Amino acid sequence: MLVLFLAGGRREQTAAAAPRRETRHSPRLRLAGTVTLLLVGGGVTAFVYAAATGSRRAAEAGTADIAVAITDRTCEPATLTIPAGKASFVVTNRGERVLEWEILDGVMVLEERENIAPGQSRRLTTQLHPGEYAITCGLLSAPRGRLIVQASTIQPRPALTLMDMVGPAAEYRAFLSERSAALGAALDALEQAESAGDAQGADKARRDAVALLPGLRPATAGDAELETLHGKVQDALAGDTATAPAEIGQAAEAFRAALGQRTILPDTMLAGAIALLSPQDAETVTPEGISAARDIARLLLPLTARIDPDLAARTKVELAALAGDARPRGAILSLSENLAAMRRALALPETERKS
Repeated sequence: MLVLFLAGGRREQTAAAAPRRETRHSPRLRLAGTVTLLLVGGGVTAFVYAAATGSRRAAEAGTADIAVAITDRTCEPATLTIPAGKASFVVTNRGERVLEWEILDGVMVLEERENIAPGQSRRLTTQLHPGEYAITCGLLSAPRGRLIVQASTIQPRPALTLMDMVGPAAEYRAFLSERSAALGAALDALEQAESAGDAQGADKARRDAVALLPGLRPATAGDAELETLHGKVQDALAGDTATAPAEIGQAAEAFRAALGQRTILPDTMLAGAIALLSPQDAETVTPEGISAARDIARLLLPLTARIDPDLAARTKVELAALAGDARPRGAILSLSENLAAMRRALALPETERKS
């Protein structure tokens, strides 16, 4: 089975998509080679510059091209809707500094054109699957645009491969890493409060740790070792308050270490999310469990839209209904059904999982 090395919340580059640098909440890794050409003589330098400038100016939008203008703060248009398949974009920099334009699938950079100088245009040609993507609009701090790629009625829906799972797996790894670190910090605070005789602080730290556990539970689905370790932490926190914080910390550390070695694929995430929404006792669905399942559904919507746009659209509606329902039991059941359909749609054949 292909092992995806995504440790520390960093994204690994693939042939189809390259991770990008971002903020600490969405870590990315861009692998790029730097080639420096030492041009001797002013005449050679001027010749190369003129040739490069002429080449870039030649990238003018034709009738089959999609024209995009970028500035420091925006794109024009900021929302694009195009059919799936081959697409050619001509990106023109209308700003006052060197900019880049990127198409992103979640945290993964699918395509990009860098170092577009003011007044210059660059062409980008790519093959796009159905789904909704983000596009950078000027500086990385600027609001992103949207690229909506609609499925064609004459083209078969694409079959997913293990490489398609790299982006979602990387993003989920980052989430688990942050949640696991937060659990460790809460248990450290519990131990410190207990040592200082701060009963109120210890109680708060214990409650914080308990609230963090449901977000980690989906990663344990179908993994006997992780399920056992997660259960030990949960039992220790829910048991007698006299349980030594050091013992709880040891159980949590074993769980966190095992979790850090796993790569969680979408069907496992969804199985865990469904379990959170479908406990044996229907009344025990917790807000934390609902939140964790909702996060997984949102993470996997772009990938689902590539395979089943209608299912992705229905799931969006159910997520909105869940957020606005004061008594969300009906919305929970509907969301569970959609998550089960997503799991079937995103499950890889066994031969692909072992490739």
